[in-house]
Amino acid sequence: MPLLQKAIEILEKVNAKDIAVFEFLEQSPFYDYFVVGTVNERAGSAAVGYFTKELRDQIKHVEGKDETGWVLIDLGDVVVHLFREEERHFYGFDKRFMEIKKGIKS
Repeated sequence: MPLLQKAIEILEKVNAKDIAVFEFLEQSPFYDYFVVGTVNERAGSAAVGYFTKELRDQIKHVEGKDETGWVLIDLGDVVVHLFREEERHFYGFDKRFMEIKKGIKS
């Protein structure tokens, strides 16, 4: 849980909106949580910088770029998805995982 809390703290630090946590403890052998947040390009870049600085040893992979509207930060048990607002709506993560939603931060 400390890694999950740290990820949420970083997203709050960059003013990510509509932070949602989805729990996969029973559904996936690869990760325990998805953390999803809505960011603009500047906040997305800042978030990647904070994750790199504060959780360098936990980062397995970073996929995507701010220009694509979706950045994935793989921390092993916690996978962070950063979306611009239109991409978050388009991919519909919140609707797909509604039945396993753990909680929402705003």
